[in-house]
Amino acid sequence: MYFVSSQIIRSLTSYLASQGLNKEHLLNNITQGGQQLNNSRYKYPLADYEQLMAIGAKHLNRNTVGLEFGQALNAQNWGLLGHIALVSDSLLSALQHALKLHTLVRNIGTISLHHHPQHSSLEWHPKTPVTHFMADELFSSWLAFAQQCCEWQAPLMLSQIKLMRPQPPINEVKQYQSVFNCPIEFNSTTNSMIFDSQLLHCPLKGANNELETLLAAQAINYNHEAQYISQLKALITQHLPERLSVQQAAQALALSTRSLQRYLKQQHTSYSKIIDEICKQQALILLKQGLSSLNIATALGFSEQSAFQRAFKRWYCITPKKYLTEK
Repeated sequence: MYFVSSQIIRSLTSYLASQGLNKEHLLNNITQGGQQLNNSRYKYPLADYEQLMAIGAKHLNRNTVGLEFGQALNAQNWGLLGHIALVSDSLLSALQHALKLHTLVRNIGTISLHHHPQHSSLEWHPKTPVTHFMADELFSSWLAFAQQCCEWQAPLMLSQIKLMRPQPPINEVKQYQSVFNCPIEFNSTTNSMIFDSQLLHCPLKGANNELETLLAAQAINYNHEAQYISQLKALITQHLPERLSVQQAAQALALSTRSLQRYLKQQHTSYSKIIDEICKQQALILLKQGLSSLNIATALGFSEQSAFQRAFKRWYCITPKKYLTEK
């Protein structure tokens, strides 16, 4: 399942709200109504990111919202990976960490760094069809990071940007040129940022080798293990009202069923408990949105309305109707 970190979704909703969009409306369009925004371990489905970008582009009447959002991001918005990048000793070191750990932030594509005699290129290839917003965000945020964190006094210049997105209208092309300040090729076969190789050796302002080593070790452990529950919750939620079996969920996470069950046991939970927890959270969100018990039961995959009502009373010690009256 393709996901985006809660830090990115939280930053995106905050950015769009700062541009005049209604934050409550934005939250109503993402998984669990934004209840997991402050959970740094939670992963949102790619569809939530795409939905927020589409809403932003429509409301603001411009398709450069990904570009603008990337400029507004800072390294802290990347979570643990961002903190590692900030204490790295050079751009090359920061990029090497990103190559290993970028799935802490999202698993939508692959990042690669290529070296040539006169230049280097940083490329991002999506593994699933996505709109242009994500590549725009990634490249503009990477550039913003380099500009903000490099010790060099001279302006950081790019050689060329290549984007797979179609050629935009001339007014949008000007905005791309304003951000990247270099030749831009649209309709390319790759998303690529090309620059002088010497930039890789640019020292960073916050370099701290001891902290970099400590955080990198922590990130590797987290990247291998702790992300599974967040991915699992996002996967289950995305497929509702269908109730995925544990076998289907394990396959989606590229695990064996036994490995997933063993992992959940180590985390002091189980597959059925996670489904129950998700339904409990979603039921409250849908109830507050004004849906009837019948519609909520259908949306959450209950066999009948009475089964949902029994579950709700078990969760909250009160019926849905009384909950609305008393709350």
